[in-house]
Amino acid sequence: MQVFNRMKILPLFFSFILLFNAGCKKEHIITTVYDNIIFEIDTVPVYASANEKDRLKTPLQYISSLYSNLYFSSIPSNELDNLVIYRLSLGDKNLVNEIILNSMLKDPEVYSSLPSNDDMRSDIDEFINTTYLRFYLRNPTEYEKYGLREIIEEDLTITVIDIYRSFLLSTEYMFY
Repeated sequence: MQVFNRMKILPLFFSFILLFNAGCKKEHIITTVYDNIIFEIDTVPVYASANEKDRLKTPLQYISSLYSNLYFSSIPSNELDNLVIYRLSLGDKNLVNEIILNSMLKDPEVYSSLPSNDDMRSDIDEFINTTYLRFYLRNPTEYEKYGLREIIEEDLTITVIDIYRSFLLSTEYMFY
């Protein structure tokens, strides 16, 4: 009689084990984050002031934005990798940023797309507004317009490259 009871209990026991194992599975959610992949063109927000920029750009973001602002296209991945490795290999990051920027500004492709010094001086206010929107993604304040206009008007040796260099190496450009 005990053999008969074991025969009834054993299949019942295994069916409970199978039922609980099949019904109680932990759900695993895997989130994959892709960095620097652009699927479509988004609108660029225009900031009201520099105070709204509170996140520091990573070296990848800085070099990518520098390239896209000067070449008007996205940077090839192999060139980005080389520049990031170059930036990481040296200790003085500001010096490396300046070296990278100067090499890009000397490129004939970039140089030919820059406004001429005569264009800059012919409509200083338009140049200032365009430069602020291009690099800082915001409109300049009246004080910034006045200060930059005075510099351009008083110093005849200053060039478009000098102004672009000052914008691209500024602290505000490092934030978004």
